[in-house]
Amino acid sequence: MKMLALVSQLAISMLTAILICGGIGYAIDAYFHTSLFVFFLILGVAGGYKTCYNVVCKFLGKKSLFRDKKEK
Repeated sequence: MKMLALVSQLAISMLTAILICGGIGYAIDAYFHTSLFVFFLILGVAGGYKTCYNVVCKFLGKKSLFRDKKEK
C-alpha cells in the first residue's frame, strides 16, 4: 500500500510542476507575445524531477541517494 501511495505522489508531483510552469509560460506568451513556453516547460520538468527525487529520498529515509558511505 505504501508503494502505491509513493507512485501516485510521484505522478501528482511531476504533473503539477509541469502544468503550473507550462501554464505560466503560456500566459507569458499570450500576454507579451514571446516564445518562453518551452523554457518554462523545461523548467517544470526539472522542478518535477527535483520534487520526485526529494520524495523518494524522504521515503527511503536518506538525505541523498548517491551517498552511501557514512561521513566521519
